Amino acid sequence: MLTAGRVPSGSDWLLIDVGNTFLKWGRYSAISIQNAGKQDHADANNTPLNKSPQVYRLALEHCIVQGRVLLAEIPILAIDWREQACPAMIVISSVAGTRVRNPLLRALEVWHDAPAPRWISSLDEECGVHNRYRNPGQLGSDRWAALIGARALVGSQAALVVVCGTATTMDLLDTEGNFEGGSIMPGLGLMQRSLHERTAALPDASGEYLQYPRQTVDAIASGCLHAQAGAVERVFRQYKDEHPKLICILSGGAARMLSPRLEIAHRLIDNLVLEGLFHIAMQMAARQAIEHQG
Repeated sequence: MLTAGRVPSGSDWLLIDVGNTFLKWGRYSAISIQNAGKQDHADANNTPLNKSPQVYRLALEHCIVQGRVLLAEIPILAIDWREQACPAMIVISSVAGTRVRNPLLRALEVWHDAPAPRWISSLDEECGVHNRYRNPGQLGSDRWAALIGARALVGSQAALVVVCGTATTMDLLDTEGNFEGGSIMPGLGLMQRSLHERTAALPDASGEYLQYPRQTVDAIASGCLHAQAGAVERVFRQYKDEHPKLICILSGGAARMLSPRLEIAHRLIDNLVLEGLFHIAMQMAARQAIEHQG
């Protein structure tokens, strides 16, 4: 388990990103939209995310502690969380299905007075992002949160949002915050493992990227990185024809391996899903405040 940062005080939010391989979590200082300092309206449905790219830095500045565990290690989260105060809000994105839900809920029971977790799903519109999926609810909650995090980062610029996890997703945000659609392909690790599992002799071992690979493990690593980079660059150039100022946002577990191989300008962002969850939590808190005032 990876953990970094100081123990939170309790007046904060616990944000959780459950992927296909890892669970990533973070504790963030609670902040209201009114205190964000960039909004034009106090309406909870009109967050400041599309007003200024600097609003994105709120998530980074308010991060207290982060961690990561394999899905099989979720029960040990209770050991770490036991030393921390109860969060004021718990917001979760999960694409792992019911097999993870119960172990995670048991880990959260370490706080007897914890608020009920809020499991997010993709909506028609949220935090300045408009969902153009044919069936908006079918979009994975991780992709949705990543799009919201990216929108907060780029403001009114068009962006190709690439998240390199078990799967690699490439999603387009236009200048108005519309999610226009995207592509999904096997992630880097899945590509490499499939060659071992679906062939008789190819090894299941880690190689490295080389311009001229001269052993099989390096040939696999190099070929799969070429495939990932080539797909991202092709999609980027395709969208750039319609969006000349398009930028690429790169995140996910394999992003740092892919980044040096890309021949297009891009911004490398850690934990983009958690960043999106921060802004979703900020909007939830604003709605809750309005309800209490009413």
